[in-house]
Amino acid sequence: MADSQFARPELPQLIATIRSDLLTRFQQDVVLRRMDAEVYSRVQAAAVHTLYGYIDYLARNMLPDMCDEDWLYRHARIKRCPRKNAVSAKGFARWDGIAGTPEIPAGTQIQRDDQVTFTTLQTVKASGGLLRVPVIADVAGT
Repeated sequence: MADSQFARPELPQLIATIRSDLLTRFQQDVVLRRMDAEVYSRVQAAAVHTLYGYIDYLARNMLPDMCDEDWLYRHARIKRCPRKNAVSAKGFARWDGIAGTPEIPAGTQIQRDDQVTFTTLQTVKASGGLLRVPVIADVAGT
């Protein structure tokens, strides 16, 4: 996910800062009696670290350019711009260096190396070593 540019302190840094804050509030003679300050500093640092994480999460999702998919749907709904349904891609399949004048009939299924399939839309004959046939993807969104 994209970086929100929010400066989130590391947990050890938070522990050290909170420990220092707690210990500076005590006089030197009571520091030994207050050694549970280490426990307090770790507990508070963990809580603050969690809050920083949530603030970072909110900062990333406030604007639609870096947000999660769920937040993107919400941004779209707020702007009354719902997500469009997937449609089958249309285009042309092209082969160069074809010998002769082979013909590909309409409705022929063509498969790419990545197993995506397309169906030809019309019957086409090769000419001049070139075969260019209009196709539509068999699966919407591909």
